[in-house]
Amino acid sequence: MKKTNEQGHRTALTMPEGTLAAESQPVNCWREIGVSGDRSCPELETYIHCRNCPVMANAAEVFFNRKPPEGYLEEWQHVLETPPEDTDSSGLSVLIFRLANEWFALASESLIEVTPLRKVHTIPHRSNSVFTGMVNVRGQLLLCCSLHGLLGLKHLDSPIMRSTKTTDVHKDNNRTIHTSDDAAILAPERLLVTSLITGRVTRRWTFPVNEVAGVHRVGKDEVREVPSTLGKPGQRFSSALFSWNSRTVSLLNTDQVFGGIHEKIPS
Repeated sequence: MKKTNEQGHRTALTMPEGTLAAESQPVNCWREIGVSGDRSCPELETYIHCRNCPVMANAAEVFFNRKPPEGYLEEWQHVLETPPEDTDSSGLSVLIFRLANEWFALASESLIEVTPLRKVHTIPHRSNSVFTGMVNVRGQLLLCCSLHGLLGLKHLDSPIMRSTKTTDVHKDNNRTIHTSDDAAILAPERLLVTSLITGRVTRRWTFPVNEVAGVHRVGKDEVREVPSTLGKPGQRFSSALFSWNSRTVSLLNTDQVFGGIHEKIPS
C-alpha cells in the first residue's frame, strides 16, 4: 500500500498543473504517507507539511470544483431566500459541554475560545486532582485545571493530554513521530479557555471537557432553581438548571467555580 501511494504521489507531482482537476478521485497520499499517515513521504523534507505540497493543492481544486449533487444549488437558493425567523434576544448565552456523563454550562461571557486538546505539562509538587499543570495555547502558557476533579467526577483520561514522542521503525531507519494534530481535531474532547476579570486583574484558566455542544441561548423562563435535594455532582457550584435536548444541564456559577479552583492551586 505504501509503495502504491508513493508511486501515485510521484506521478501526481510530475503531472501538468490542472490535470488532477479532471479526475473524479483526487490523490490522498497525505492520509497514507503524509502528516496524517506514517510520514514516510520523501517530499516532506521539501514541503515540511502536506498543506504546502502541490499534490494537496490540486486535490483541493478537485474537491471544490466537483459537480454539485442534484438539487444542491436549488436547496441552498431556497435557504438563502427564506427570511430569518424572529428570535428572542433576551435570556442568557451559555456554552454547553459534557463532563463524564453529566452536562454543564458556563456563561459565554467568561469564554475566550474552544480549542482541541493538547499535552498538559505537570508541575512537580504542585499538580493535584484539580490543578493538572500548564498548557501551551497559541504560544502562551496557561493554567490547566480539572473541572472533573473540582466537581467530583471521573477524570478525563485522554492520550492526547499525556502524549509523548514515539519511535516507529521503517526499513531499519528510526523515525520520530509526534502524535498527529489531526487526532486532537477529530477527537470529541475539547479544551475550554476561559477568563475572569476582577478589577484590573484578568485570570485565565483552561479546562479539558469530554464534549462541547456549542453556544445556546437559554430563556429566562427555562431556568429553574437547583433543588437542595438534587444530589448531582457539582451541586454547590451550580446556580440554576435548565433542560436541553431532553437532558438536564447544570449552569455553573462562574465566580464559585473560579474561586474553588483558585483555592486548589498551590501557592
